[in-house]
Amino acid sequence: MCRQGAREVQEKVLAVLPSDKLKVFVVWTPRYPGDNRDKAMAATTLVGDKRAIHFWDGGRHVGTDYGKVLKLPGKRQFAWDVYLAFDASARWEKTPPLPSEWMHQLGGDERRLDSDKLRQTVAALLKAGR
Repeated sequence: MCRQGAREVQEKVLAVLPSDKLKVFVVWTPRYPGDNRDKAMAATTLVGDKRAIHFWDGGRHVGTDYGKVLKLPGKRQFAWDVYLAFDASARWEKTPPLPSEWMHQLGGDERRLDSDKLRQTVAALLKAGR
């Protein structure tokens, strides 16, 4: 599922929004048995955009922190397979910044990954210079 989402975001969002103002941070984290840094690094080709910077979060810190601030479906406490869009003022201080918009692949609710909607959101943030 995460591979499919990463590929979809690459093809339907990043590939059609050429702005150099867009910064892309891809955080790979272990979620299932067998997940590891080597597999994550091999998967970086799914988001091959030149603006993408890939990180391995073996300690699961990002997913844990966002699990505390996002209202994930099913009362989940760990965020994975999530797609977060921030305006340019976002800064990670003591707690992670709340995204302007976010989507996930964790179940079928109104925040389910919709690459067209995500592209529109990111385009609007870029246009606003935020």
